[in-house]
Amino acid sequence: MNLKELQQAIYQNKINRNFNTTDIGKEIILLTEELGELARAYKNSDKKPAREINNREEIIDAVGDIMAYCLGLCAMMDVDSEAALTKIIAANKTRTHSGQI
Repeated sequence: MNLKELQQAIYQNKINRNFNTTDIGKEIILLTEELGELARAYKNSDKKPAREINNREEIIDAVGDIMAYCLGLCAMMDVDSEAALTKIIAANKTRTHSGQI
């Protein structure tokens, strides 16, 4: 499946399961909660190299949820996720920043 097909499949699942398809603010809050889950999972990991982390499946699950919410939001806002991501990848080739938090 390509990104456009994944985006549509995620949105169709939201329709099929009677999940939110109209309240964008709610989706952003849910996405933020998923980011929190990823942060907690990483914080609770043993911080070894990525492929050796003790709770790798928990981290993979959180990342997958984040990606699904992003694609769902794209569908809800009629944003072509593939075009948006392609544009960002191209921009990042020349973008500079300090890398500091």
